[in-house]
Amino acid sequence: VVNWLMSIKPTPELALESHRKDGRGFYHNTTGRLICPVEYDWSNVQANILGFDADYTVTTDSWPRFLYKSERYDPNNPVKGLFRNDLLVQAFKHIFTSLSSANSVDDIDQEEGTSTEPLLKRQKGLSEKHTQAHVAALLGMKSVDPRAIAYTAVQLHFALSSCNAWCLIDEDFNYVKFYKNILLFFEDTCTIQEKDEISDLLYWWNRFASQFYLQATTNTCFVSSVFGRSNTSVYHPQPVEKMSVASTLRKRRERLAARGKLPMV
Repeated sequence: VVNWLMSIKPTPELALESHRKDGRGFYHNTTGRLICPVEYDWSNVQANILGFDADYTVTTDSWPRFLYKSERYDPNNPVKGLFRNDLLVQAFKHIFTSLSSANSVDDIDQEEGTSTEPLLKRQKGLSEKHTQAHVAALLGMKSVDPRAIAYTAVQLHFALSSCNAWCLIDEDFNYVKFYKNILLFFEDTCTIQEKDEISDLLYWWNRFASQFYLQATTNTCFVSSVFGRSNTSVYHPQPVEKMSVASTLRKRRERLAARGKLPMV
């Protein structure tokens, strides 16, 4: 992840180090912006977040910016671009396919609806050789499913954070609940149109992840949440219903209702 971030143009002013994490997370402008809740303007809240300001807590009630295409969040249409971020796809390919495939992200950021040649058809160079079966093959994966996307998002968030050792709860951010919220987004579909929207998203994923076949699977399985809070003694409950996770699901319902598509019981 550090190599990807350091290869972007312009290069981050403060270099990131691959062998240490204490300079990542909200201590670095690039990683901080990526994991910043979409409701906040990163350029104005870094000091508040680092100072544990109770009005600027970072919880799983907000989607982090790295989940959105081009990191752009539209509060009036919070579903737009969600889970279509190129860094997220890179992380997925790094985990489940190969290091070289993770570097092939051309065309990912094109506007939706435009045609582009699948990455699978890109001609391999002489230096690109198959060495061993990738993780997806070893697991028998035939397609990209919501669980794989959720797992990738968790791993990417942890990689971007300043936390040096894996833990279920990093300050106020609960990784188990984060995973659950992502599954809920994919699986809480009540109408045919909602299911079609998720199928389109999974089609997009399968198309750009390459080496996979189209197969949208959304089996339900929720893990138990673990709650907790540390490093601050004063807690101000946030209006969770107004934040991006709840807003994403609510806007989906409102849009369908406006089109006369009432949820099926």
